[in-house]
Amino acid sequence: MDNAQRLELYELNSRAWSGEVVFPLKSSKLDSSIKKNTGFIKKLKKGVTKESKESLLNDLKELSLEKYMSELTTTASELLWNVSIKSENIVAVVEVVSAIHQRFNESFTGKLFEQFLANFVNPPLTDKEAPVEKDELLRLTKLKARITLLTELYLVGVFTSTDIVEDREIIPPYLQRKIGKKEPFIFTILKELLNYKFKYGFTTIIATHFVKKFPTFFDNDDHSWDMFIHDELLKSYLQSLFKIFSDAVLNKTVDLNKRIHKLSKEHQKCQIRTGKLVDEYIEEHDELVPIFDRFQEATNVFVEYLQLEAPTLIDNVDNENEEPAQSIITNQVLPPSERLWESDEMKRFYEKLPDIEEVVTESQRNITTSDPEVMNKFFGDLELADSKDAIDNLINEYWKLHLDNKATRNRLLKFFIETQDWNKIKIYARFLAANNKYFPEIIDDFIKYLDNGFRSQLHSNKINVKNIIFFSEMVKFMLVPSFIIFHKIRTLIINLQIQNNVEILTIFFEHAGKFLVHKQDYKVDMEKMVQLLRSKAKDRQLGMNLKSAIDNTLTLLFPPSVSTLNKETRELSNEEKFYHIVIRSELARFNAKGATILLRRAAWDDNNVYKTMFDLFTEVDKMNYQNIPVLAQVLCGLYPYHKNFVIKVIDQTIENIERGLETNEYGDNMARVVQIRYLTEIFNMQMIKSDVLLDIIFLTIKFNYPNNQPVPMFHNPLDPPDNYFRIQLVTTALLNIRRFPATLNKSLELLLRFFEYYTFVKQQPVPVETQFKIKDTFAKFDNMLKFESAENLMDSASRLQSLIQNMHSQTNTSSDETRSATNGSVKGSVVEKGQDEEDEEEEEDDEPRYSEEDEDEDDDAENEEIHMLKTESINIDGLPDSDESGDESEYTDSDDSGEEGSSDSDDSEEESTDSENSEEEDDEDDEFRDIDVDRNIELERMRNEYEQKLQSSEEKKVEEDLEKQFQLMMNESMAERKSEKVSASSLPIMSAPNGAKLSVGGSEPGNGKKVAFTFLTKAGKKTNTRTVALPKDIKFVSDVLEEEEKLKDEREKIKKIVLQKTFD
Repeated sequence: MDNAQRLELYELNSRAWSGEVVFPLKSSKLDSSIKKNTGFIKKLKKGVTKESKESLLNDLKELSLEKYMSELTTTASELLWNVSIKSENIVAVVEVVSAIHQRFNESFTGKLFEQFLANFVNPPLTDKEAPVEKDELLRLTKLKARITLLTELYLVGVFTSTDIVEDREIIPPYLQRKIGKKEPFIFTILKELLNYKFKYGFTTIIATHFVKKFPTFFDNDDHSWDMFIHDELLKSYLQSLFKIFSDAVLNKTVDLNKRIHKLSKEHQKCQIRTGKLVDEYIEEHDELVPIFDRFQEATNVFVEYLQLEAPTLIDNVDNENEEPAQSIITNQVLPPSERLWESDEMKRFYEKLPDIEEVVTESQRNITTSDPEVMNKFFGDLELADSKDAIDNLINEYWKLHLDNKATRNRLLKFFIETQDWNKIKIYARFLAANNKYFPEIIDDFIKYLDNGFRSQLHSNKINVKNIIFFSEMVKFMLVPSFIIFHKIRTLIINLQIQNNVEILTIFFEHAGKFLVHKQDYKVDMEKMVQLLRSKAKDRQLGMNLKSAIDNTLTLLFPPSVSTLNKETRELSNEEKFYHIVIRSELARFNAKGATILLRRAAWDDNNVYKTMFDLFTEVDKMNYQNIPVLAQVLCGLYPYHKNFVIKVIDQTIENIERGLETNEYGDNMARVVQIRYLTEIFNMQMIKSDVLLDIIFLTIKFNYPNNQPVPMFHNPLDPPDNYFRIQLVTTALLNIRRFPATLNKSLELLLRFFEYYTFVKQQPVPVETQFKIKDTFAKFDNMLKFESAENLMDSASRLQSLIQNMHSQTNTSSDETRSATNGSVKGSVVEKGQDEEDEEEEEDDEPRYSEEDEDEDDDAENEEIHMLKTESINIDGLPDSDESGDESEYTDSDDSGEEGSSDSDDSEEESTDSENSEEEDDEDDEFRDIDVDRNIELERMRNEYEQKLQSSEEKKVEEDLEKQFQLMMNESMAERKSEKVSASSLPIMSAPNGAKLSVGGSEPGNGKKVAFTFLTKAGKKTNTRTVALPKDIKFVSDVLEEEEKLKDEREKIKKIVLQKTFD
């Protein structure tokens, strides 16, 4: 209905509502005869069409009808309820109802409206199953017409609001609750109808019909209907309703699309796994597809009419198998390894089949009984056929001779089953392929026969080569479903250890392998099968014969190029073969020491032997995983004799790990796990510092992330959110660490916290196997670090940030303490000296360790070294645990003893002892002397550089001034004390008030919150002391206590190390 017609009806109906007589009558005296009045009602009951409209309008002008108002109202209600969906019929009904309204207005329209509304109710929701599609579509078709009619009558001013309803009990309850409110009744009815069983998508039919029929409601720029709309909020209400509904439809469409795609993938996997169609998947798929189609159709309508953004859908489940873009070079020649067919003739044989459509049509049109002799002659010729042309002629003769019937087809099937000539299998498969369209039941039965025969061979000792070849030829003509093909391949690969299975697989790949590899329809699944075969080749349970057969099978699929075949290969010498066997296969039979002695005897000067050794020590993925620790020990044992070789191996191992992060090839995952384990074992052997291992682990976590920071919702192409392989790499490294130097312990908590944060960044939930590894990793370091696991990503990020801030604050605090300690406080030198000793010990603890095998070769030198260590252990026994104060002076500062000269002499004696011991060690092993000297020089240089980096230019200048002032004070003090006699009682010491001996930072008796210090004052040449008690919460006191505890811990550590070396 156009707007001009609406406007005309709207004005007349509005005037009728106001009580004005607008309907024209032919005469003042109307016909009240029963026959004509009841005849009008019967005519109205039959329905209103474009043709009957004028007759009804004329009768309405002549008949009285006032005595038949109840019958008229009921009939009009039935008319509205049964109106057809045709637009012209709806327009005719609107005109007739408007005319009756203009004639009788309130006495007719109110009752008609309440009876019409009573039918806008949904079916009961007692049935939980999906509605029957046929019945539901019929109901919705009628409902579409009623909604359209209701809206048109609203726009022309017949049904304006629910206030005109006389009997409110008749209308549905959901409308009764809205009477008197501002909510438009059209909005209320649509909201009720659209919510009915939304998940099945049937109500989208109503929504799309309404949107297409009344687009003006959803266009804020179109004001042509403003005068027809009685409710000011109707337009905004409808827009909000359809906005919510359309969003739900779009989301449901995407979910169904993903669900169908996932179901198809699962069905495909299940088909390959079982080799059969699975009814469970088929039924669910058949249920989901019609629902998805309804939602997808609604989505397209909403996107067009409501100006929405179209969602991204997976267009085709098999989109991975789509044909690649054709090259613009039409005569491009592919290399032999990439060709689907070996020659053009073979391509024509398999792809260009004879066109027999006309012959088949003519044969089916003229059905005649075949002659048995002709039948026998045909099968005789079929048995003798040996070429493409011969079989093509027989294909045409089969139809020209009218041989096609059920008996002939059964005989054909029997003939193909019983044939024993392998050479003719190819042309027989062509016969079936050419007739695939016309007797598919024969092909299905024959494929079923071959499938069953194939299955019987998979788990038995029999081989039917003819069936395997026939199956392969049917595959090349694409007559066999893909799931049957790959089920056979997968089953054969999994059960390779069963006798003859590898032979069956070889025969199949020999005839159809290259076709499956290069045919685009099968390429993706075939790549998975090849990967499965290669992984199976690494199974330790398979014997050498099977592994060799697998290599031959792979060669059939991927034959080497001519250039590769012509390339000269060097044959390994017997010595190289021997070391191959020792390292790759028999390393577990040796201990590390024996293997090292054996490898030292190799001809390292021979370049070929050197390269072979390098390959053996770097390609660790080709050896037994359990032998990696032994290999690392052997590498450590070789260091004193082949230092450059060991360094190159370690560098190559690190390079391999970094290369694996860059390429991220799935096939290299096992090798990457082996490499990270190998590097960890190298660290355990003290051949690399902890910084190297920490850098590799941190790099593994943060590689290719923005600003080296893993963040949620970021798609890293080298580390997708649903890929947890890097977690496996990190846990492999952490779980295999057995050495914990101080530098590693300092960074370990930060590493674990950062790793925990990374695990939360990944898609949750993490697979159960990965969760176990993460828990084992944290449990390993729980006792050492008291590590508390975070509950979620936010908690982990907060803990990580707090830890980093604490580390920065501690670094700044230690720097400030060092500067304040140089302001003339003698205690500052103690702190600095203790810190230096701690740093030196940490660095030495993490230094690379080399083999001590030379000690076994020189027993005398070893005995001297043990004697030296025992001597050192006697000196260490004089640590502060003893009650003798004289021993304590060796390890305390000049502030504690007051005897600087004595301390200096003790230090010089200790240095001379160390020098003598060093000379003895140099005499024992000249080879390690240069290494140790170089190492000490390098450590001293690194330490000086580190201290310089920590100090700014201003700090250095202040430190130099303080040093000069300190030296000046010391010189003056020495000059004044030359003639002074110092008694023991006048020495500046720290003591407690009760006379008990107290070291720096000791607690004052009776007061657990204060510490006693001795305060020194000097008047002329006299020195006075007095005890001062300071609270523990003062920074100076807490620093002194902390430094004293550090010194004690260091002394205990030195004592333990020396004693351990002595008794080892």
